[in-house]
Formats: sequence, structure tokens, C-alpha cells
Amino acid sequence: MADLTSSRPLSGRRILICRPAGQERPLIDHFQSLGADSCSFAALSISACELSPETQAHLDHLDRYQWAVFVSANAVAFGLAAVKARGPWPSTLRCAAVGQATALRLEDEGLGPVLRPTGTEDSEGLLRAPGWGPLQGQRILIFRGKGGRETLATGLREAGATVDYAEIYQRLASNEDPGPLKALVISQEISAICAMSTETLHNVFDAFGVECRTSLCSIPWVVPHPRIASAARDMGIQEVIESPGSQLNAVSGALINYFR
Repeated sequence: MADLTSSRPLSGRRILICRPAGQERPLIDHFQSLGADSCSFAALSISACELSPETQAHLDHLDRYQWAVFVSANAVAFGLAAVKARGPWPSTLRCAAVGQATALRLEDEGLGPVLRPTGTEDSEGLLRAPGWGPLQGQRILIFRGKGGRETLATGLREAGATVDYAEIYQRLASNEDPGPLKALVISQEISAICAMSTETLHNVFDAFGVECRTSLCSIPWVVPHPRIASAARDMGIQEVIESPGSQLNAVSGALINYFR
């Protein structure tokens, strides 16, 4: 059992971390520092995509925008790489981020101060942020992966801004074989599963197959947003733990409180 009063409050717990390939290490190390036995499954593969002519034109004329919005840490990584290949970041271009982790990545790159969401770490929260100022006539470029929600762009356009997209990465289902993890899931040797997106939920269920569905639904899942939690419940997951955001301490804190 976990010793929830010690500095290793997740001792005795085995946490399955479902993160994109190559992005699982920080969460694994964090959980292990808290005593958990962490394992991982790459439910997604994230990679740069071929830039459309529209996206290339937007990146070539960044100086005509007043705001650059980044929807994720992946948008920061791939977006800044595409920008730096073309030249320096315009000194007058301000940044906004959909989540705290994304904002911190931008500030680490020297692009602060970054406008953050108010209340919830999502598009709705960013739209509520008081730091936008008048948006009538402003030009805004949203850095994102292919596809995604339209909530942010719709809200900004309704406020009078002109909004364009720079789609600079793609999300694909991973071809990783869950292999021996299936036995751990079926035997209920997994204490909790960590997923950061609705797409991850679906990919895990698809990869593990129908023989694991009942077991996957009976294991607690920790997710960073009410929208993902709702999708998890719709899929039949019985215990859904909502963390207040996707930062490491937020996710682990939610699990610690749950097991307590």
C-alpha cells in the first residue's frame, strides 16, 4: 500500500503513463520520485508535418500579426523551430498560451510575458483572460497541430480579430505493441492510468483491444480537463480523477489525493 504521509506518497502504486512517444520521461521520473513504479505506453506519435502554402505564407510574414497563440507545448517546439528557420521572432509579436506548461515553455524561450488562461486551462479560459485588450482589427496567428477545436478562433473572431492558423505538427496513432502491459491491465496490477487527451483515451482502448476493455474501464484514470473526463466516462471508465491542469505536480497531486 502507498505510504501517503511520507515523501514518497505513491510507493506501492504502479502508474501507466500514456504520453506521445519520446515525451513520457518527465512524468515517469516525477512519479518515480514519489515512489511509484511507472510504466509507459506511447498512445500517440507527434511529428512535424509538411507545411501548407498558407502556413508558410503566415510564417514568412509574422511581423503583420499582433498576437501568436500556442495551443500546446508541441506547438511551441515545432512552431518555434519553423519560425527560427526563417529568421528572428518579431519584437512586437506578443504570445498567448492555452495552458500553464505551454506558457512556461514560451518563457523559457525568452518570449514572455505570456498571456495565460483565466480559470480553466483551455480555449475558454484563454478567451476570458483580461490581458488581450481591444481585439477589433488585431491579427492573430494560432500555432497548432492539424485539426483541433475551433472554439478559440471563433471567440477571437467574434471579438473582431482576424485569425489565421499555422498548422505545424501532426498527431498519429502509435504503432507500439502494448504487449506485456495487457497482462498487467487484465490482472489489475495497474493502480492508475494517466492520459492527457481524449485522443489518447481512444488510442489506448483501440491498441489494447476488446479483451482489455472491461479491465481498462475498472482502473482509475487521471486526466487534466473536464472535457477529457467527460469523454472518459462516456467510454465507460468508472473512476475518473480530474487534475487541475497538466503540470507534473497537478497530476501527481490529484493521484495522491485520490489514493488518500
